[in-house]
Amino acid sequence: MLPLQLPVSSTALAIFDPGVARSWRVFDRPSGAGQFRVMLSLAKAADGTERLAAVVIHVGRPPIAKWTVAHFEKHKKPSPDQLPRCTSSSGWIALSDGAGGAPGVTPLAPSTGLAPVACPLTDGRNALALPCGNGEFAAYWAVDAADKPICLVVDFDVFSQKDWKAKPRP
Repeated sequence: MLPLQLPVSSTALAIFDPGVARSWRVFDRPSGAGQFRVMLSLAKAADGTERLAAVVIHVGRPPIAKWTVAHFEKHKKPSPDQLPRCTSSSGWIALSDGAGGAPGVTPLAPSTGLAPVACPLTDGRNALALPCGNGEFAAYWAVDAADKPICLVVDFDVFSQKDWKAKPRP
């Protein structure tokens, strides 16, 4: 668990690339309001370096009944074989309160390592920026039996399908 929390005063979460003005996407499932706990999942590469594998934002309480793809508001839902993607070309992805609209390009303080960076937005909201590398990333909701969200997971595609099926080394 990180000491940083993601404050959300509306009922929606948004994701964006802080280096790209028109990358703002609001998730279509309401998250509720509150101070949400953030967890990072790290992966060790073959060369021994660690990379960010996923970020988990806890918005509810277990138990998890099922997992579902996270779609975006005001976007046509893709076919089942196409996942909606969050794109990063700056090497960063940021999560924020979905109210208030896109913040535009957001300057970030320098970061060392894999630690997330809290970045205040000009309208008073706060975003949590994560060093994820360039790429397209999928997001998933864990929901309970009443279809209420428990957590949002942004998967940074660190492992290939082949890696997932590989047996761990002793």
